[in-house]
Amino acid sequence: MPWHGSGVATFVHRRSTQSPFPDGFIQAKKRLGRPEAEIWCLSPPLEADPEAWHTWRTLLEHLIAHAGAFGIQRLYACLPTQDEAAGLVAECGFAPYVRETLFHLRRSRMPDATLPQAATIRPQRESDGLALQRLVDRFTPPVVLKAEDAHFTNDSVNHTLIFQRWWQLGRSEGLICEREGVVEAALLIERGSRGVWLHYLGDPMQREIADALLTQSLARLRADDRPIYYSVRAYQGALGATLRDLGFEDIGELTRFVKHTTVRVQEPATQKTRLRIETSFPGVISTDMGMPDKS
Repeated sequence: MPWHGSGVATFVHRRSTQSPFPDGFIQAKKRLGRPEAEIWCLSPPLEADPEAWHTWRTLLEHLIAHAGAFGIQRLYACLPTQDEAAGLVAECGFAPYVRETLFHLRRSRMPDATLPQAATIRPQRESDGLALQRLVDRFTPPVVLKAEDAHFTNDSVNHTLIFQRWWQLGRSEGLICEREGVVEAALLIERGSRGVWLHYLGDPMQREIADALLTQSLARLRADDRPIYYSVRAYQGALGATLRDLGFEDIGELTRFVKHTTVRVQEPATQKTRLRIETSFPGVISTDMGMPDKS
C-alpha cells in the first residue's frame, strides 16, 4: 500500500491511451508514522524532452491530489537551488522553506581517531527523546518547524507514532553532549544504503561542542566505507567552518520545498463518508492499486 507504513507510491505518465510506453513517472515515499511523503524521483529530465514540463506538471498535480485523498498532509521535494525545475515545482504550489549547503567528506581526509572521548560526551539513550525535541524547538526557526511539523505539543507523547521523529533512537544513533544533567547538543548518525548522513542539534555558535561531537562521530565511522555527508542549513551557517577544518568539502546548494495538501479537522461523524477517488489528469496511471476502505 503506497500511503501506509513507509510505502512508495509510483505513477507513470502516457501521452495518450494508445501510447505503448510511458514517457515519465514520479515516485514518493511515505515517512513512517507521519502524514507526509517525500518525492524521490521525477522523470524524464527537463532538458531531455520538450514535453517534459507538461509531463512533470501533470504528474505533480496528480500526486498532490492522490496524496491528499489518502490523508497525506505534506509533500516534500529537495532540488539544487539553481535547477530550472525549482520554478516548475513552485508553480505547482510547493513553497521553499530552507536552503542548505551540502558537504562531503573524502575518506582520505578522515581525522585522527585516537582522541579520547570527552567526559561530557556519551552515547544517545532512549530517554533523550524529549531533550532532543527541546533542542529542535530552541535552535530551529519557526518557519522550518511549521514546514516540517516539528513543533512539540503537550499531547504529542500520547501517540507513539506521532512522537517518533527522525532523531529518536532506533531511527538513528548518536552522541550527546551533557553537562550537569542538561543535554546541550547532539550529533546524530543516519546510515543509508549508499551513504552516511550527520545531523547536529544544538547551538552552531558553540564551536567547541560541535567540533568534539563531529570528531568523535567520525571516529566511530572509520570502519564504515560509505561516503559521509552533512547538509548545513542556512541557520546553521557557523558549522561550515568546523566542517571544512575536519576535511569536508561543500559540493552544492540545495533548496527544500513543502506542499501542504490537507488539514485534519476533527468533527463529530453524522454518517459514514464514502470516499471515491477520481483521476482527473489524463494519461496518469497509478502502479499502486490500493484504495481507501469503503466498508
